[in-house]
This record gives sequence, structure tokens and C-alpha cells, in this order.
Amino acid sequence: MKRVLGTMAFLALASLAGGLPVNAQPTGKQGPRVVESRVVSVRGDQVLLHDGTTLKIPRNVAHPLEIEEGDTVRFTYEVRNGQNVATSIQFRDRPIDGMRRRY
Repeated sequence: MKRVLGTMAFLALASLAGGLPVNAQPTGKQGPRVVESRVVSVRGDQVLLHDGTTLKIPRNVAHPLEIEEGDTVRFTYEVRNGQNVATSIQFRDRPIDGMRRRY
């Protein structure tokens, strides 16, 4: 009888304690994220997107002069030390060769 009561008490306390959901990720370990939007401004290695996202663009991802205001881009990025850091870029509105057409 004591074993049954002990087990019931344990289960009751465990259900009240809660815990992390099964699919929750610890806050320090977040996977890559993706954002697709129009570029509003480029300042140095910082890009501001139409949806309000600001990203730091390392030179191994893209040279700052490659990205222009008005480009529609798709970034994959990670949060590092509280800053969004791009890991890849795709230009969505450019021709296949990646060069911008000047008329």
C-alpha cells in the first residue's frame, strides 16, 4: 500500500513540475533559420530587410557590394551572440548567372 501511495505522490508531483516539451530546444542551441525578403538598406556588412530583420553578412557569404537595395534575397542565418549572422544567400530576382542586368 505504501508503494502505491508513494508512486501516486511521485506522479502527482512530476505532473505539476512540468518540464520542457519533447521538441523544445535549449536556448543556447538554435539551428539555422531562413528568411526571404526585400533588401531595404545595406550599410557596411549589415543588411536591413523589409520585414525588419537585420543581418550581418560575413565576406565568405557575400561581398557587401554584391547586395543592393531592392534585391529580393533568401538568407540562411544563425544567431550568434545575439546577432543574426548570414550563412548563405540566394538572390531570388536575378538571372541564373547571378549578374544584374543594366539597361
